[in-house]
Amino acid sequence: MAYSHSPTERKYTIVGIDPGTTIGVAIIDLEGRPIEVFSSKNYSCSDVIESIISHGNPLIVASDVTPTPSMVKRISRIFSSPVHELDESLSTEEKVALTKGEGYEYKNVHERDALAACVNAFKRYKKKFLQVQRKTPAAVDVEEVKALVVKGVSISAAINRLIRAKEEKEEKKRVMKEEKSEKEEQKGGEEGVSENELRLRRIIKGKDEKIEMMKDLMTALKTELENKESEIKNLRSKLDSVRSARRREIEETEEISWRDNEIERLRAEVKARDKENAELKTIIEELKGKKAVEVKGGKRIKVLPAFSRNAILDMERKYGIKKGDVIFLEDGSGGGASTAELLAKKGVVAVIYGKELSHFAAEKFFEFGVPAFSDKDMPSLFLKKESNGRGDFAFVDHQLLNRKIDEWRKKRERGEDKILFSL
Repeated sequence: MAYSHSPTERKYTIVGIDPGTTIGVAIIDLEGRPIEVFSSKNYSCSDVIESIISHGNPLIVASDVTPTPSMVKRISRIFSSPVHELDESLSTEEKVALTKGEGYEYKNVHERDALAACVNAFKRYKKKFLQVQRKTPAAVDVEEVKALVVKGVSISAAINRLIRAKEEKEEKKRVMKEEKSEKEEQKGGEEGVSENELRLRRIIKGKDEKIEMMKDLMTALKTELENKESEIKNLRSKLDSVRSARRREIEETEEISWRDNEIERLRAEVKARDKENAELKTIIEELKGKKAVEVKGGKRIKVLPAFSRNAILDMERKYGIKKGDVIFLEDGSGGGASTAELLAKKGVVAVIYGKELSHFAAEKFFEFGVPAFSDKDMPSLFLKKESNGRGDFAFVDHQLLNRKIDEWRKKRERGEDKILFSL
């Protein structure tokens, strides 16, 4: 929404911005009069800057919310213009009230919010601007005084600064005029300056002015670049610090996780060792006879639940298998010649078996001189187990066992056939 004002009426402006997908922009002069209010979808930051420049020099940049949006801050830095900071965001009621009257118009909420932002900023300085108008002499530019006041200079100091600047400028013009006059006098009777020469001088002067403007712009851009490089350096330093802290945090987390796993593993190992120690303690007590059940006339023998290599090695680990032991195989059908040889080489004096004993196992026992008897040939006393129910030991009639072993040895000495006794 455009308003008709000449460039001289809007040398300095107050700009309100409502950023978002649809951007609202409002521009008013230093007397609060509207210059331009518009909105556009997908408007870029450069588009906003171009529009602001085309309507004057922004003295104040404002928003209707707090904290100030990043886009508004960015535009304020580009123009070196202060941001009108708010203690709290404007409410809808406040924005409607601010944009009533004064010739303000808008088409949507985005334009309303932008207009409310710059009108609110103007109201903050309105009293000060009135004081500037009353105190500023006619020869001094009122808007320049207002601009200095907004930047924190007192009214009197701003007026004095502008007066001095004007005097210096006039003095410079006077000196230049005198120098020019002297040069013209030195030329004496030379021909007057031609129209082409005057035109060229005007062109050169315009070029010189553009060069000066470009130099100022280059200086400003160089300063901005240095600031950006310093900011980038600081951000990189912060990023390195964050990365280092994160790395340490990850390492500590991994260390804690490893320790927790190691603690769990050690706890499981301790539990297994405790269980094993309890079993070994029971075995030691049994071997010491603390838990043995005494049976009159009986000989305690070791029981193998299965006739296998693993069962033999487990029995040896737990109780030991020594020379002179008698072994009862609860199920003699599982073993062959190699299993029988393994047991025979332990020095057992006799083997009693349940179920059937294979022919190969029987031959190997005979070869090593180990008599093998069926449990059917033993009295019922043999079936008695330890009272703790483990079943690792049983009892057999000592005299009956010795008699059977003697009979077996005599028959072997007589060279009788290999036999499994079933008496």
